Amino acid sequence: MTQKITAEDIKKAENQILEQQSRVDYDIRDFPIAFIVDNFDKGEYFVPEYQREYVWTNDYKVRLIESLLLGLPIPLIFLSDTATGELEIVDGVQRISTLSSFINNKLQLNDLKKLTMINGFYFKDLPPSQQRKLNSKSLRVIVLRSNTKEDIRKELFNRLNTSSLKASDSEVRRGSYGGEFMDFVIELAKNPKLLEVAPISEKLLKRQENIEFVLRFFAYSNNYTNFKHGVQSFIDEYIEQVENSFDKVVMEKEFNQMLDFASRYFPYGFRKTKTSRTTPRVRFEALSVGINLALRERKNLVPSDVNSWLKGEKFKILTTSDGSNSKTRVANRIEFVRDKLLGEE
Repeated sequence: MTQKITAEDIKKAENQILEQQSRVDYDIRDFPIAFIVDNFDKGEYFVPEYQREYVWTNDYKVRLIESLLLGLPIPLIFLSDTATGELEIVDGVQRISTLSSFINNKLQLNDLKKLTMINGFYFKDLPPSQQRKLNSKSLRVIVLRSNTKEDIRKELFNRLNTSSLKASDSEVRRGSYGGEFMDFVIELAKNPKLLEVAPISEKLLKRQENIEFVLRFFAYSNNYTNFKHGVQSFIDEYIEQVENSFDKVVMEKEFNQMLDFASRYFPYGFRKTKTSRTTPRVRFEALSVGINLALRERKNLVPSDVNSWLKGEKFKILTTSDGSNSKTRVANRIEFVRDKLLGEE
């Protein structure tokens, strides 16, 4: 039944909105990076208890520095005045701490995609003109006035970190890379047998997890021995290597053979259990690539009972333990599946 909105309801709604709006008071300021870092290093900024304990990976840190050097915009930083004169960091801890690390020569740039000539550089190694430009670059900062209550600051932090949906790796790649290779991958990802073998939840499927699976299958199948540390950069580099030169016939054949093999010899496909509705990425990588490598060595391979090792403790450790994306773990889990299928220890 549709609720009837009265004039009194509208008046009450307006009063509530005005009341809540009055609780938020702020200034918009532009602070040079050198000023922000100096205040952070002196302890003039502090991190409140309600902030999550989260530390950026090195990939995120160097991407921030590269973005700033390229002149790209970065998200707003939110601070709040306090009665003591200190500024509380409501949102932007990782950005500020990364800038501090870099300018204090504690962060080394590596794996940059655009500014490849400064890989290996610290801040002190940049040309003096670029050091000055970075230090003087202003960042837009929203400063809540000290009369803004803590519950409002908490609400702002929560909304900034939960209200928007971060683009998935595949969504970013689909927007960043075009051309025949990505078109080829997208077509393969539509194969219904992929979801039969490696089920993907409806939510993840909408985020193009099937495309991510296909990309990882090819990247690891053809280049896993060169994996370093970051999965995103590893796959991006692989796409760049093959986007103008790849053997469509061979790659499509290997992908389909892998799915056929899994469908024939794996009772529940790549599921962890008979009723699993989604497939972890690490599990998919280990099984799909392990199968592909085994078939490259023995085309007409007929494995013994896969359940003897698929449900074993070692496979579980290789595909669920910490450090699953270290170079050693990537090789170990893929080669474990390959060797088990070939009957090798």
